[in-house]
Amino acid sequence: MGERGHVLLADDNRLVVKVTSSILEKAGYKVDVAWDGIEAAIKAFSLLPDLMILDVEMPKIKGYQVCRLLKEDQLTSWMPVIMLTGREHQSDMFWGLKTGADAYITKGFKPEHLLDKVNELLSRAGEYEEAREMSRKRKKNVTEDYVIDKITDLLDRKLYETTILNDIASLSGSLQDFSETVNSVFEILENLFSYSAGSLLFLAEQELYIYVNRPLTTDALEDMAQETVKAATGYAWKANDPSLIEKVVIGEEKITEAPGEKQPAPAYAHIPLTAHKTVIGVLVVAGPSTPAFRRDAPTILNMVSNELTMILDNARLYEGAKRMAITDGLTKIYNHRFFQELFEKEFKRASRYGTSFSLIMLDIDYFKRLNDTYGHLFGDEILKEMANLVKGCLRTMDILARYGGEEFAILLPETDLEDAVFTADRIRMAVENHDFPHSRGKPVKVTVSQGVTSFPSPGIQKRSDIVAKADAALYEAKEAGRNRVRQRV
Repeated sequence: MGERGHVLLADDNRLVVKVTSSILEKAGYKVDVAWDGIEAAIKAFSLLPDLMILDVEMPKIKGYQVCRLLKEDQLTSWMPVIMLTGREHQSDMFWGLKTGADAYITKGFKPEHLLDKVNELLSRAGEYEEAREMSRKRKKNVTEDYVIDKITDLLDRKLYETTILNDIASLSGSLQDFSETVNSVFEILENLFSYSAGSLLFLAEQELYIYVNRPLTTDALEDMAQETVKAATGYAWKANDPSLIEKVVIGEEKITEAPGEKQPAPAYAHIPLTAHKTVIGVLVVAGPSTPAFRRDAPTILNMVSNELTMILDNARLYEGAKRMAITDGLTKIYNHRFFQELFEKEFKRASRYGTSFSLIMLDIDYFKRLNDTYGHLFGDEILKEMANLVKGCLRTMDILARYGGEEFAILLPETDLEDAVFTADRIRMAVENHDFPHSRGKPVKVTVSQGVTSFPSPGIQKRSDIVAKADAALYEAKEAGRNRVRQRV
C-alpha cells in the first residue's frame, strides 16, 4: 500500500480513525496516525506526508492551531491540509479556511467524497513539487518542546502583527489633512524599524510626498525622489516629465546642505499600493544598509500593505473632494470663490495688525485670438501651462487663483508695492520667454498684462477697493500696448 501517496491522519476518535484509514488504505494510500495536536505537528514535521487530514477538536492543541503552525513554516507550508470536524456550523468552516486549510469535510462524509477531495488536492502536487523536495532534504525529527516553542513564537508574532495593524487601522477613523495622514503613517513605521526617509508617490496625480525622518542632505533627498520614480516605473508607470511631479517635503527643517562626513549608501525597501487590482502608488523607505533593515523593512511593509493602501487611498479621496471644492478644475489652482475667502482673511489680518500685502491681476493678451486661431483645446493648454509658469515665480506663501476666463489673481502676503511690481515683471518675462508647444506647428508665443496694487494705500476702505485699483492698473497696461506691468498706489 502507499503507491498513491502518504497521508497523515490526526484524530482522537478511534472509530473515525479506523473508518477513515480503511477508506484511504483500500484506495492505495499509505496512512500514518496522530492522536492529539502535539503528535500531529511532530509527525507532520518529521514525516512530511503528501497530505494531512486534521480534526478540529483534539487534545493538547486544536487542529486550527496545528494547521496555522504548518502553513506558517517554510518546511510544511506547501502541505495540503483537509480539516475534519463533526460540527456543521458555518463559523467552523470559516475559521478552518482562515488558518490556511485547503479543504473542509464534515464527519459522516461519504467515502467517495473524501477520496475525491484527497485526489483533487494531490493532483496539484506538481505546483509545489520543488518546495516539497527541498523540505524533504531538510527533514528532521522534532520533539514536543520544539512544537511548543514554534507555537509560542507564532502566537507572539501574530500578537505583534495585530498590534501593528490596529495602530495603522486607527488612522482610518480620523479625517486629517492628507499630509498629516502621511506624517502619521511614517511615524508609526518609525516605531517598527529604523529608517532615514520615506516617500509616497501617487501615480495618476503625479504627487510625491517625502517624509524626512533623520537629518538628510539635499542630494540624499533627490536620490530618494529618483528611487521612488524608479520603483514606480517598475510597475509600468511612466512620468511624461519627471520635473513636473509635484513634491511635498514633510520635515523640511531636517534637510541640510552640507554633507559633512561621507555617508554610506542607503538601502531601500518599497511596496506597491494596490487598490481594485490596480497599482495606484508606491511607498518607499530608505534606511541603513544593515541586515536588520533589509530583513525588517520589507517584511513589515508587506504585512501592512493592504491597510496602508486603504488608509492612504481614503485620505487621498477625501483630500481630492476638498480640493475640488476650492480649486479650478482645469488649471488645478484655487478657484474664484475660495480666493475671495483667502483674500478676506488676509485683508482682515492686515487691517488688524498693520501689515501689508499686494494684489496682482493678470490677463493673457489676445486670448480670444489664440482660441480662434488654434482652437479652444489649445487655449485650455495655455491656461494650464500659464498656471504652472506663474506658480514657478511665486513663493510658497503666495496665493494664485483663476479669477475668471483668462484672468488670474495673485495675492502676495507681507509684500509692499515695489516688491510686488518686481514679482509681476518676473512673471511677465517668464511668460514672454516661454514657448507654448503646439502639436501641429512651431511653438506659440504668449504675453500677459498685469495690474498691481498694495494695501494699505490711500482711498481703500474695503476689499473691493483693492480689486478696483488692480483692475484699473491692468486696464492701463493693456491700453499701453500689452505685455506690460502697471501699478496703482
